[in-house]
Amino acid sequence: MTTLSPLTRRLYKLPHPPIPPSSSSHTTLPSFLAHASRTSLPLTSTTYIGTHYEYTIQSTLRSSALLLHRTGGRSDAGTDLVGTWHLPAHEHPPRVLVQCKALKTKLGPNIVRELEGTFSSAPVGWRGAGVIGMLVSPREATRGVREALTRSRFPLVWCLVGLEGRVRQVLWNERVEGVVGGGLGVGVVYHADAGELGDTRDAEARVTWDGEEVPGVDEVVGRMEDMQRRWFELWDVGEERWEEVLGVVERLFPFEKPLLYARDGRVSGLNEEEREVVRRELQRSNSTT
Repeated sequence: MTTLSPLTRRLYKLPHPPIPPSSSSHTTLPSFLAHASRTSLPLTSTTYIGTHYEYTIQSTLRSSALLLHRTGGRSDAGTDLVGTWHLPAHEHPPRVLVQCKALKTKLGPNIVRELEGTFSSAPVGWRGAGVIGMLVSPREATRGVREALTRSRFPLVWCLVGLEGRVRQVLWNERVEGVVGGGLGVGVVYHADAGELGDTRDAEARVTWDGEEVPGVDEVVGRMEDMQRRWFELWDVGEERWEEVLGVVERLFPFEKPLLYARDGRVSGLNEEEREVVRRELQRSNSTT
């Protein structure tokens, strides 16, 4: 599963995901399935169903530009997944806190209040402004849930995702648009087996931006790595000095990062004079070693 290296996260000012507890015996769906088989974990247990659903959601929502990490452990403070939402035209992707509710029972407004409570106990890197809460469940949002979502003072998203991983509905309140802007939308795709009338059971919701389907995480990561390479080429050094370059830039220009969506094709927010300051500092550092 494609992800970001620690260097890339640091370069793009992205929070580092929480470290899984040392007691954790799985970090991916395949390793969890192996663990479940090894320990004879009942397939009908809440632990199996809940954990399997969390890993399914982590994988499924990659197609919606969500790069998520499972928190794991009993001390997760109610948050199952954390990550970043890499929507087009966003140089600084909003951070997200995700709760997965693989429940058979009807969901009530209390789950919205529960999600709101995770904001105050969120992991380091997922606190403060620009954080979105997300509820994911295979159950439909009741009228009470939708009303609680609308009333909430927090930016919240609701996703209806089946246990098999098909996204069927995405809802959000106005406060989400205050974080990401007004381009967010949802389209519907009918699969080949849906029939001529478009059987809603085989429909899949797709997140869009300005009417276009958002790129998946693999495409996003590829773009970030390409811009990262172009950004480091500005400093005329080999890859063995990338860490050094980043340290110098962080010290001199702490807000600098590669630009992903500059209309004029620029990869850096620094002007030539500022870039020359960095080069001179690198030359000075190289001459003293």
